[in-house]
Amino acid sequence: MRLTGLLALLVLLQGCSSNPLSPTGEAVYYALEKDTHLRLWADACQGISPDMRQTALLARQNWWQRNGTFVEGADFGLAYDVVQISDERVETGARLAMAVTWNIVASAEADIAERLQDAAKADAECRNVLNAYNNGDQDLRGNKRMYEELVGLQRRLQQEGTDLKLKRAAVAQSSGKVYGRSFYVVERMSQRQGCAGGEIHLLKNSWPNEVYEARCPDGSYLLVRCEWGNCRFTD
Repeated sequence: MRLTGLLALLVLLQGCSSNPLSPTGEAVYYALEKDTHLRLWADACQGISPDMRQTALLARQNWWQRNGTFVEGADFGLAYDVVQISDERVETGARLAMAVTWNIVASAEADIAERLQDAAKADAECRNVLNAYNNGDQDLRGNKRMYEELVGLQRRLQQEGTDLKLKRAAVAQSSGKVYGRSFYVVERMSQRQGCAGGEIHLLKNSWPNEVYEARCPDGSYLLVRCEWGNCRFTD
């Protein structure tokens, strides 16, 4: 796992913490990484067979039912500290959030690609990973220290969620700019599709759901829908 770069960013987002590995920042990364890995594993495995597609769907539903509120709390912790740091310097905060999202997704993609490179073992690998998420082996409460931090963040979300929305609205109004968290992810996907140098435009910004359009140099365009930083091309 590529912890070093992410934790450095998350320490920055925690402000003046003297701990080089901020417990709260570490917990944010821990939760968002777990969620992203599950979503990308489900996407990578669901095409193997109808049975595997059902396994992936159940794993996502059951894991989220048990852990979803804590993922939302972790995302709140990241978003709130971004707003606090950036204030009216919206681009600074947006790029920090984009960098965190990008690194988590890129790390998950690399891990999954390596583990699924042997097609003969893909079915067993997918089943092992998805079953571990489905039966609770990958639940966030598995790490007591991290889980206690996540409980705190979930409580903060309940208490301060409205304040975050107001602060975001004030920043957007004062700056006239709205950025999407998944921008770097969409940019990379577009390049893979032969749309290098394309212009990326955010069409819908309602995190965790975002919609982007990539306008390619040849006049074509790509439409991309994202959920929690996990993006797919759409017709």
